[in-house]
Amino acid sequence: MDNLLEIKVCGINDEISMQTAIRCKANYIGLVFYENSPRNISLNYSKELLKAKNRASKIVALTVNPNDDFLFEIKKNVNPDYLQLHGSENPKRCFDIKKKLNIPIIKGINIKNKFSLTKLTTEFEDICDILLLDAPSENLPGGNGKVFNWDLLKDYKSKKKWMLAGGLNIDNIKEAVDITKATAIDISSGLEIRKGVKDPKLIEDFIIKCKSL
Repeated sequence: MDNLLEIKVCGINDEISMQTAIRCKANYIGLVFYENSPRNISLNYSKELLKAKNRASKIVALTVNPNDDFLFEIKKNVNPDYLQLHGSENPKRCFDIKKKLNIPIIKGINIKNKFSLTKLTTEFEDICDILLLDAPSENLPGGNGKVFNWDLLKDYKSKKKWMLAGGLNIDNIKEAVDITKATAIDISSGLEIRKGVKDPKLIEDFIIKCKSL
């Protein structure tokens, strides 16, 4: 029996990590198309990674404030199951992208306090298909390894599916899920031996740990 906690492994940028995430049945695999990220990959290289894909793991293409031309290139080359918008895209822009590309949207939202949690999730939950609740951004829009105050999510309810992100790792995932009651999580930097370099063993161990929660 599969566990109820859905797992998104984000920032995959090498073939062994891709194969490991798929073999371990990650529910979502995130590919980053953002030049300023250490996890950025080219559209051409994504085709190599996608040779390993199967139907069980959904492919998520992460972008930050993309223009329409780039989005259509992603659709043409990657044909992802989801587009993750992790910049300053407002609800109108998200709606416009979803309508033009006809691809489900995951919106990354930085949670600073209860006010931002309520305001931002209310603005986006009627437009986006999944909300990704992340720590406030520093240098990068995501993947900073920074944890936010999970107590903010106690008793949180949303009309849409949501994922917990921000500084998750094998040591704190149980506490994070116990506090937030998250049913889906997103991890990137917590599976790296150094910034932008995934460790396949960490990916495997983390997914096994999640399946035991």
